[in-house]
Amino acid sequence: MANQLTVQDLRPTRDIVQEATLKALRGCVEEDEVRRFLAKAASVSVPAPIGASASLKIAVWGKLGCDPDGQPWKYDITVWGGPAYFGESVGFMYTAYETWDDFFRNVTGAHAQGIAVEGGILQINFFNSSGVLVGQFNGVAGGIGLVEAGGEGMWQPQGPPI
Repeated sequence: MANQLTVQDLRPTRDIVQEATLKALRGCVEEDEVRRFLAKAASVSVPAPIGASASLKIAVWGKLGCDPDGQPWKYDITVWGGPAYFGESVGFMYTAYETWDDFFRNVTGAHAQGIAVEGGILQINFFNSSGVLVGQFNGVAGGIGLVEAGGEGMWQPQGPPI
């Protein structure tokens, strides 16, 4: 495959994305729960994916941001992790909630990781207050390596949708 990822390459059901999610969340989230989320997030019973941009800027601590296209929400939290990485990403967000509004209102934390394949993927896993995986961003991130970071934080309203 060329070093250009497609919409299909970024879906939660893609093998490399599933494997990376399971590996990163092992010990924190039950494997069956992760698999249920991944299947539901890619199903027709949930809202269609949203295009989004994301950024991770970290060197021990840093900032994680996500900006979904056409939505009145923005995610901007402090995270801890490493190693150092400073990059931007574009891709798609997926949720297991019935509506995007439920997703934006219920997220209380996130875990970001780099998947060093085919040019790189930045993945952000979003959790609710019970620690349940409720959403995911997968985006193209040139040169990303094995970085991991996480922190608490909620989506903030940003005015009317575009």
